[in-house]
Amino acid sequence: MDRHFSHLSTQERDLQLFLDSLGVHLPAEDNQVGDEYIVIQIDPSVGSLFEANNNKAVVLTYRMQGKVFPILLAYLKGSSELDFCHTTLILDSYSDGIETATMLRAATDKFFPLEFEELFNKLELTWIGTPLHELLDFPIFWDTKPDIAIVVDLFIQKLGKVDKIPLFPSVFYYNNMYDQNLLEAVLQKLDGCHDILVMGSGAGLEAICIALQYGVHVDATDINPIAIANTVAACRRTDTENMVSAWVSDGFRDVIKSYDAILFEAPLATNVVHKKDPNRYDFDGELLTEVLSMLPAHLNTGGRMYLMSRPELTPYLPPNGMKWKVLRYFAENKSLAIHEIWKE
Repeated sequence: MDRHFSHLSTQERDLQLFLDSLGVHLPAEDNQVGDEYIVIQIDPSVGSLFEANNNKAVVLTYRMQGKVFPILLAYLKGSSELDFCHTTLILDSYSDGIETATMLRAATDKFFPLEFEELFNKLELTWIGTPLHELLDFPIFWDTKPDIAIVVDLFIQKLGKVDKIPLFPSVFYYNNMYDQNLLEAVLQKLDGCHDILVMGSGAGLEAICIALQYGVHVDATDINPIAIANTVAACRRTDTENMVSAWVSDGFRDVIKSYDAILFEAPLATNVVHKKDPNRYDFDGELLTEVLSMLPAHLNTGGRMYLMSRPELTPYLPPNGMKWKVLRYFAENKSLAIHEIWKE
């Protein structure tokens, strides 16, 4: 995720991060080839992040004057009622100028006919004949800003302004009560911590806030490669790119260090299978149990994990060696809590 695109606009660099996280590599520039549409298949493991039917998703691109530009991410989603889901990838800030975006929009308008059969014939043959329920747009939110008070105050203090932080599809919206409560309960407790990990970094807001507050280097991990791309993009927007290292990891599986503090906004342990929004739910608490069993090996002496989860942790903790307390309850009926966990 550390490729350098100094010749690109800010949005183009962010879009390149998004495409990299999808495993999409655009064909090389070739001035000998005429203008054409090119469809790129996405790896099924990435398609699953969008809950795409059969994990099948594609990116539509257009070669114009030799250069290939991304136009659209597309996939089908649903069970009894199928939706055609898409993310428009055209930007207004191409380094080549507004004329480029205008020409690409014209190419896009030309591509989409009134009949879906022709469109599917070019995008994905297995979609031909699919009865559709509706079209759903899952855009990249380029102009969203943090509105959580503790974050706004910190940004103004350290940066002099509240920067826009893009939000990529499949990444949880960062202006939410989980981020708010975790930061309010924990941010001021990290003074003196030098090695810090944010597990489940999402869009990167917690990692950025810690880096800005204390001027320390922060590690950030997430199982979703799109979330890692979002974290990197957010760090670029807030001048914390050199203060945060982000990589893909399922829990602690690709984490080798130990830390003074670990923040984990865990998926909610549940005994019900949630096919929708699987990043928010942990069936039977399997992930939570695994993470907590591996936690002692990743805590320095005196280290703490700050965990957002259900209030009762006992069923998920290893039988010996760990202690915990609730720092803050939140949500109705105290159904969610911020916990502090440490080694005895």
